[in-house]
Amino acid sequence: MAMYISELYGMDIYNDDARYIGKVNDIILNLETGKIVRLTTEPLRSISKEKAKEVLREKSVLYRNVVAVGDIIIVGKGKNVMPEEGEIEAERRGYRKPAMGTMRRTSRSLLGRTR
Repeated sequence: MAMYISELYGMDIYNDDARYIGKVNDIILNLETGKIVRLTTEPLRSISKEKAKEVLREKSVLYRNVVAVGDIIIVGKGKNVMPEEGEIEAERRGYRKPAMGTMRRTSRSLLGRTR
């Protein structure tokens, strides 16, 4: 089922233990892939860099942990899954954390060409 991103704003977020996390206030997109990366429960507009880091660290969920979207949003793993230390900066720079624990750069491509 398809839905517009605008429909996510204001939706309640719960974890899979039925605990309320908050309402979707902002949505962070990866403009290269067109995918949703993160949902925040506080606004990111007109705040300091330090406050933005705090919101991303403590008041957001990674969209990859979303289990279901309907009348509400359910986040998996039994708790409010917040990013690990350094993960926010890594996402911003296009890095991902592989299973082995080292940081590697993900390929960025436009129309099949890598930069």
